[in-house]
Amino acid sequence: MFIDTHCHIDSYERHAGESFDALLARFENASFADSLSSAKEKAAAARIERPEAFIHVACDPADFDRARELSEKYPFIFTAYGIHPEYVETETAEDEARMMEFLKHPKCVACGEFGLDYHYGAETKAAQVKLFERHLQLGLESGKPLVLHLREADDDALAVLRSANLHNRNIHIHCFTGTPEFVEQLLQLDANIFVGFTGIVTFNNAQSVRDAAAIVPLDQILLETDSPYMAPIPFRGKPCHSGYIPFIADKLAEIKNVPVEELYRHCRENTNKCYGI
Repeated sequence: MFIDTHCHIDSYERHAGESFDALLARFENASFADSLSSAKEKAAAARIERPEAFIHVACDPADFDRARELSEKYPFIFTAYGIHPEYVETETAEDEARMMEFLKHPKCVACGEFGLDYHYGAETKAAQVKLFERHLQLGLESGKPLVLHLREADDDALAVLRSANLHNRNIHIHCFTGTPEFVEQLLQLDANIFVGFTGIVTFNNAQSVRDAAAIVPLDQILLETDSPYMAPIPFRGKPCHSGYIPFIADKLAEIKNVPVEELYRHCRENTNKCYGI
């Protein structure tokens, strides 16, 4: 049993041109091979599996209502609400107030994702840092676990996190794409740090991410897809959905040199420790 600890169901629907109900029907009928083109993909389709639950992350204020609707319709969908750093120049005090209200919803399990992204937002670094500091404080005030998006901003991210009181707080470093050195520094923070790995860990050009995964203890790893992005090999380039978790788990088990069943057990326990589900 596993949970996709970070996915964007509404974005999947837009990218794939498929409703979530249709995706659930394909899980039920195990009918994935028909939609795949290559023989390698068709052979792998038998290993696609529906998670027991999904954590749907709404990080655009425009998507908050849809997230709540999904969580109220499906008992196996939980939510997180945050404001992604890409909205640094457009988010408002009203957006933050709405976020704080949505965080009170009974199906909400976390605040996030929020953080820093210098890959696409290098020209807004100073503004992003201020926003990160404010959202970190709001997230701490909410009492919820925190979901952080930290991309190519190692020094500033560490400076902000080290200056905050994170003691005994659960923090999910989502979709880790950094270096082994960065993950080592994150693991040293005075917090309950969990590191999420996506399909990137299977990419041929992602050795640094695999080296980082080798460092993270088994009791601090989370499985996630960040659906609809970064589908694992052999589905790279296709819209990613939560059924691809087994391919991520296989690679992580290989990296950690443990049976995949043991990897699943640890990740399931970690999800419960981090999110309470």
